[in-house]
Amino acid sequence: MKLLDVPGVGSKLSERLITRYGDEEAALEALLRGDVAGLIEMRGMSERQATALVQRARGASYGVSPAAFLATEEAARIYSSLMELLVEEAHTDRARQRLLTLFPSSSREMIEENRRLAEEAVATAKRLQNTGIADHLSRLRPLRRGAGPRVRSRSVATDSATTFRALKDRGIDRTVDLHLVESSRDLRDLAQGYDLVTLLGRSIDSLSLPEVEEAVGEEEWYLVPERVLHHYQENETTIDALLKAAEILEVAEVARFEGLEGLSLSMAKLAEEGDPEVQRLERLMAEVEGRAEEAVAWANRELKTRMESCSVTLAGDDLLLALGKGGDLRDVFRSRMGETFAAVLRSARERASSGLHLKGSEGARLEELISPEVRYPLEVDRAALAVFVQEMRKRAEARRLKARREVAKELSGMWELVVALHERLLDFDFIYSLGSFALSRGLAMPAFVEEPCIGFLEGRSLFLKDPEPVSYSVGHTGLAGGGETTAILSGVNSGGKTALLELVAQVAVLAHMGLPVPARSCRLSLFESLYHFGKSRGTLGAGAFEATIRKFSALAGEGRKLVLADELEAMTEPGASARIIASLLGELSRGGSVAIFVSHLAEEVARFAETAVRIDGIEARGLDEEYRLIVDRSPRYRHLAKSTPELILERLARTAEGGESEFYGRLLSKFR
Repeated sequence: MKLLDVPGVGSKLSERLITRYGDEEAALEALLRGDVAGLIEMRGMSERQATALVQRARGASYGVSPAAFLATEEAARIYSSLMELLVEEAHTDRARQRLLTLFPSSSREMIEENRRLAEEAVATAKRLQNTGIADHLSRLRPLRRGAGPRVRSRSVATDSATTFRALKDRGIDRTVDLHLVESSRDLRDLAQGYDLVTLLGRSIDSLSLPEVEEAVGEEEWYLVPERVLHHYQENETTIDALLKAAEILEVAEVARFEGLEGLSLSMAKLAEEGDPEVQRLERLMAEVEGRAEEAVAWANRELKTRMESCSVTLAGDDLLLALGKGGDLRDVFRSRMGETFAAVLRSARERASSGLHLKGSEGARLEELISPEVRYPLEVDRAALAVFVQEMRKRAEARRLKARREVAKELSGMWELVVALHERLLDFDFIYSLGSFALSRGLAMPAFVEEPCIGFLEGRSLFLKDPEPVSYSVGHTGLAGGGETTAILSGVNSGGKTALLELVAQVAVLAHMGLPVPARSCRLSLFESLYHFGKSRGTLGAGAFEATIRKFSALAGEGRKLVLADELEAMTEPGASARIIASLLGELSRGGSVAIFVSHLAEEVARFAETAVRIDGIEARGLDEEYRLIVDRSPRYRHLAKSTPELILERLARTAEGGESEFYGRLLSKFR
């Protein structure tokens, strides 16, 4: 098989696919595995186009067309409605896209392949019941690879033009400032603008510069650990979901994974609240200025209070000291008020340091912020404060950088593991969603038989809310009924004839997709196509009548078909309709097809039929206490059921009032 063998793939699209996937074999493999997500990455390729392309490729590999089985618009509508229900189970776009590539066909090989897949999916979903894995799959998102925030407090420098260009080519400058330095002076000037400079190279002496570290490597995790960590941080929710979902799969013995423990431990480190020492330093930087100003303000108020409440008596020696050469009256006050000033200053420093959890020399550095000189008013030393805060910031940055590098080094080799785990669980969601669809709706795998037939026990329409179970069979299914392959379904209005016809269509479509069907058990033959004709609205005009008959002309061809028709008699007058329906049933019976026609002309059709036609009926038994029809939704075989308009008239007569009730009563009397 070649790309050009796929319907709709010409030379231009073939070239685009080869460019996207590398070669023709890889492109074909992507189409056959349903890589819709990869296809829509191609410019101009929509999801709908990608889905159709995958369907055509899979169909070509089995010799069928995706549109061949669904021979009418009504059949296509049933398929579309079923797909809407199916994709509701998907937790990810990947699963939804792959589910949409499934389609019904007459290929036994494709059906068998899908049956094996569906059986595996149901078994998997059963093992994962009540595990909560669906919640984790729902949190999976596409992995992002953003550049991350830019680092402003650090820079990377090198004395080599070659190294500078290499780092630039790697995009290091997109995360951190990158500089080419030629001398110690250049490096010293550079260091003044950053908390830390990482230097690659040995030709420039940096030992005298505490703000400069000599690099011990050129790896990304070392130079810009923030970039490595950002990949994991921006995908933290998805990675957490991956790890939790994978753990559930391992516990349930559904799958095994390598490297999960290491990834989990490293992600736990990434999620830690942070280094307590860094947090202490950050708190110190945030609070020290306010504390110092508060302490100085208190000290000034305290000094003022104490000075206002005391007096100083000068002795003769004090006067001589003040009047002597170089003397100063402030020296006298320092002498007399020194102890008071020292006590207030001591208390102020204690107030400033209280609760800051100072360590080492930090207490002494804090004392420098308030001058010990006897003066009034006291002031905070702004220059000393700036130096103190800068030192704290550099210490915090150094510790943060060390911690980042440690975690980034662990995670730097794990991204491929994350990508592989992500891909595997996205693919798994396709299987799990398929199994959940069947499990949540109580679907069962049908059995295919050779004789033309279709039948099921306790079928429940997927399009109805809380439907009643229905059993029905046409042909030699071995379930019920007889061997007739054509049947006319008669019966009461609102009895469920149209719903039963839709249920038969649902069973046929799902079975030919290789999926379980909504019934306790089911047996059917392989059909080449499904013809479903919906109920006509009013008598058709000449042109519309001709178009309708043309649609039925295909039924005379070769191949086993399943034909479902709802009240075709509306296409023309009753007498002519009965003859046409009888002829159609005869054509289908002779051709080995199976047909179910809903009609109120069952007796007339049977009179004109030239082949065995079974008449089945859905009949109402009366009205319940709330005047609703009591109906057995499963048809009675070989039983002509009346539409029972008298029951509807009786309901109207009982529920109406006044003249309306009398009117309905007069109509009802005509049936008695």
